[in-house]
Amino acid sequence: MLEAVDMIRQKARAEGCTEREVLNASGTWDWSKLIDACQAMSLFGDKKIVELRLSSPRPGVKGADMLGRVPQMPLEGVVLIISVAWDWQLKSAAWFKKLTAAAQVVECAPVSARELPGWFKARLAKWGLSADPEALHILSERCEGNLLAANQEVLKLYYRFGKGKMVQAADVSESVLDVSRFDVDNLLEAIVAGDGAKAVRVLENLRAKAESIPAFLWAIAEELRAAARVRALMDAGVSKSSALAQLRIYPEARRRRAGLAASRMSSRKLASALMLAADIDKISKGLVVADRDADPWIELASLASFLAR
Repeated sequence: MLEAVDMIRQKARAEGCTEREVLNASGTWDWSKLIDACQAMSLFGDKKIVELRLSSPRPGVKGADMLGRVPQMPLEGVVLIISVAWDWQLKSAAWFKKLTAAAQVVECAPVSARELPGWFKARLAKWGLSADPEALHILSERCEGNLLAANQEVLKLYYRFGKGKMVQAADVSESVLDVSRFDVDNLLEAIVAGDGAKAVRVLENLRAKAESIPAFLWAIAEELRAAARVRALMDAGVSKSSALAQLRIYPEARRRRAGLAASRMSSRKLASALMLAADIDKISKGLVVADRDADPWIELASLASFLAR
C-alpha cells in the first residue's frame, strides 16, 4: 500500500503537484479539515496532493457522511489519495460505494503464506536476482507476516551480491534474520493445512509478543464452531458447498477454512477440540482444570497439534 501511494504521489508531482498535505482521520476527527485542505489554494497557486489516511474502516457517522460527499466536492487542482485498512464489510458501506464510484481503486491484498514464495521470486527479479526453491522457502518462512522486513531482506541480498546472482539456501540461512510476525489467522491457516509444526511456531511467536490468550482464543473457538456446523450438515447428507452457502460463513478466508476443517475432521473431533478450548480459557484465567497442564500455552500447543493431525 505504501508503494502504491508513493507511485501515485510521484505521478502527481510530475504533473505539477508541488504541495502535499497529510491528514490522519478517525471517527472522532474534525472532518471539516478535509474540506479546508481540498479547497485551500496552494501558497504559489500550484496543484496539491491531499493524503487522507483513515485509522479504521469505520470512520464514524460524520466521517461516513463526509466521505460519501467527497465526489461532489470541487477538487480543482487537487489530487486526493485516501488510504484505509481493508475490512471484508467495507464494500457494503454506503460511503465506500459512493466514494469508489467516482475514484480509481487500488486494492492491496495481504500476501498469504502460499503466495509469499512467488512474491519473493518477483521481488528478487525486480533487482536482477533469482533464487532456488529452498532459498524462497526459507525467505518465506522467516519473513511471513512482515512485508516491510521482507522487502528489506531482498534489498540486503541485492546490496550483498548484486545483479545476476542465483541466491542459494545457504546464502539466505546465513544472512536473513527471522523477522516473521504471526497472528491468529496464521495459526488457523496452519491448523487447517495440517501443519502442526508451524502451528506451534506461531504460538511461540504469539507468546513471545505477550499476546493475551483470551484475546485470540475466542477466534479459534468461533472457527471450530463454524466447522462443526458445516460438518453436522455434511453428516446429515448435505454437500459441503451447500452447507457453506446455507450457513452464510464470511469472510471468504473463514469460509474456506471452515470447509477444509469440516472435510478433514469428524464431528466428534471438533467437539473434543471445543471442550479443550473451553478448558484453556479457564486455565488462562487462573482456574485449575483436572487432567490439564497449569500452563495454558502448553495446552494450546496440544490443541493446535491435535487439530493439525
